[in-house]
Amino acid sequence: MNRGLVYEWTPNANLPLGGSIAKSMVDLGALKLNGLGRPQLRNDLIEVRNGGRRYRCDPQAGTYEDVAIGNAEPDCNGDFVFEAGKGGGRLDKYPFAPEDFQWRYVQAAHFGEVNTFYHLHKFSQYVGELLCELGAMPLPAVITVVNAHHGVTETNGLKDGLRKADDLCCAFQGGHYRLPCKRNSVAEHHPIAVEGEIHLGPGRTLLDGGALVEHIGSAYRANASHNAGIIYHEYGHHITRHTADFRTNRLRPPARQDNRKAAIDEGTCDYWAATMLDTPHIWAFHKRHDTQCWHPRSLVSQKTMDDFNASAKADPHVNGTIWGSALWDMRAEIARNGGSARSADLLVLKMLTLLGSCHDDVPDVKRTRRLRSDYRTGLSQLLKADALLHDGKYSALIRDVFAKRKIHLQVPDALNVSPRCELAQSRGGLSRIAAEEIPETGDILPSAALDSQLARRGDGDFSLIAAGDIMLGDRTTPLINRWGEDYPFAGVLPLLRRSSIVLGNLEGPFAAEAQRQDRNFSYKVDPRLASSLKRANINVVTLANNHLLDCGRQGVLETFDALAEAGVHAIGAGTDEKSAHAPAILDAEGVRIGILGYYWNRRTAATHRQPGSAIDSPAWLKSDIEALRQIVDRVVVTCHWGVPYERVPTSDACMKARLAIDLGADLVIGHHPHVIQPFEVYKSRAIFYSVGNFTFGSGNSKAEGLLVAVRFVSLKTMIELYPIYIKNRDPRVNYQPKLMTGAASERCLARLADVSGTSGSLLSVENGVGRLELARPKHDEAAR
Repeated sequence: MNRGLVYEWTPNANLPLGGSIAKSMVDLGALKLNGLGRPQLRNDLIEVRNGGRRYRCDPQAGTYEDVAIGNAEPDCNGDFVFEAGKGGGRLDKYPFAPEDFQWRYVQAAHFGEVNTFYHLHKFSQYVGELLCELGAMPLPAVITVVNAHHGVTETNGLKDGLRKADDLCCAFQGGHYRLPCKRNSVAEHHPIAVEGEIHLGPGRTLLDGGALVEHIGSAYRANASHNAGIIYHEYGHHITRHTADFRTNRLRPPARQDNRKAAIDEGTCDYWAATMLDTPHIWAFHKRHDTQCWHPRSLVSQKTMDDFNASAKADPHVNGTIWGSALWDMRAEIARNGGSARSADLLVLKMLTLLGSCHDDVPDVKRTRRLRSDYRTGLSQLLKADALLHDGKYSALIRDVFAKRKIHLQVPDALNVSPRCELAQSRGGLSRIAAEEIPETGDILPSAALDSQLARRGDGDFSLIAAGDIMLGDRTTPLINRWGEDYPFAGVLPLLRRSSIVLGNLEGPFAAEAQRQDRNFSYKVDPRLASSLKRANINVVTLANNHLLDCGRQGVLETFDALAEAGVHAIGAGTDEKSAHAPAILDAEGVRIGILGYYWNRRTAATHRQPGSAIDSPAWLKSDIEALRQIVDRVVVTCHWGVPYERVPTSDACMKARLAIDLGADLVIGHHPHVIQPFEVYKSRAIFYSVGNFTFGSGNSKAEGLLVAVRFVSLKTMIELYPIYIKNRDPRVNYQPKLMTGAASERCLARLADVSGTSGSLLSVENGVGRLELARPKHDEAAR
């Protein structure tokens, strides 16, 4: 009772096809009964119908009429047993086909119904379990029509089939997922269910390879309902329609949905087919796979984004192979790293549900479709799914796998996302900023334009880029939640990637367990964001600042752990006094660079037994710099000093900076005032007393900051100054710093030169970039 004869697939990685098929009697589960109490191929999630027709002939009169084949009916035992034969014939070509020919056609059609129901039932059960585990809504039922568009009969003067160029009509080959819409590539003559339908054609061509041919030992009709890979792929579209909703059909009238498929949709459906077959050879039923020949849509494909066809007429199935292969690679890598295939499937399904809710607040529906269909958006939501389900356990693995396909996470440029946020869109939000510090939009460089500009210049890479204050919490949090962890750095990423070392001042501990201290302007940042520093090429951060103990001494230890796991060097702080004064030593194109970090305040200082910051007392400066000088080619000192929002350095800062140079430092970088302060060239070495903020999640961030890019060469220190616009309340920034160019950049650099006195006269400006070229004296000469 309720059993059926189907093609069962058995995975076997040792076989060229990845498995083999055999006919099996299987349990079809609980079936719904018709009015006569007989079971039908229908349950709460699946309903299979036969849309085919056959001919009733009168040979003597030379006439024929078409009649419905009707749905499969069980035998006297309540089982569904039919002959698959060789997949059926071409009844669309032979109106006067003999009865035995038509009998085989009908048997193959009914076998296809049973086979389709079995595989859809198995798939829908699995996906239903995953959705339940995620706490997501179940999928609606889907109607599946076997022998759809058969080409046998005419409806309203039109044959229900595939119309060819010569106006002939033939049977549909393959499958498609259909929604009610105005027009379709294959005409629909019957109403389509609002929730979607799967249509499987009887096929036209004879196959000469694949598992079906191997099974019977001869050619086989390309009947889609006999091919589990096609069945799984089309049900995949039912999943994506009711989760990711790539075409935003939830926002459309039910009768006017969009049937078109994006490449990410097709690739995801290929992944689901591979998942259910447990082989990357999703066309194994119909196509040959071996060392000499494999189907181009197999997920063993080596395609990358270099192979992506961006033209309007590109085949989304072909482009989708890149995405599907990346998902399959991820699944395999998770299994190799001790995870389960099921956990990978949960990640993909969670990604789809997240995609379905992201960008809902974007009023432009076309733009929402474009964003959801972008591989980079898919990757960002996959990483978000990993963060939610596995606490980011597979983040690095996912990034590496997708990077091999050249799918990289690119967060949106604030100039282009038109964020709908509470930030001031008017002059009111910029009222505390001098008018000359607010650039015209044309003077703010989008990330893509910056990348092109740097490429045109053809400049070599830098030894070091020094940035200002970094704080990834507070008002940055909702933007990171929406756009991904890399959002704050995206605007200047092309520049950061051109340096061997990027140094920043990290304010706000990375802490999960430690509690934020109850004092003004204290922060606590999600430790998972530490990896975003490394992806932005920030490989050294100083912790020597007034926010080090925002989460107490325990927070300091958690910050060390988060940075170490991310592969970022921490300076200016340690688990005790000795380690707090330890330098970071890195190689930059053959130049060995040592970096030290300091903060003057004893409140945060490390002791013999407690973690904390390094103190910049003259004695410590002398001990640290002179020792480091012996083992590196260049010494960089970074200090946290001065008064917030004061534009003139304190006398104490000037004294300590010059002392560091006297002791052998080659460059001094200061921060804490949150604004740009003058620079000084002292004994042919540069001191930048404050470079201002970099990416700082506070609403009162001022307008301008500096990125100081340095090339250390044998007899020179060459410095380039890049002004950045950092006014977070300006929606063109929106907590994502941007490089300035044109008049805005030149005004910023002119003000800097003016306040820097005689040192300012050494600064030249070219194409909106400040330049200093300093001859390098010997250390003993500099010290005299």
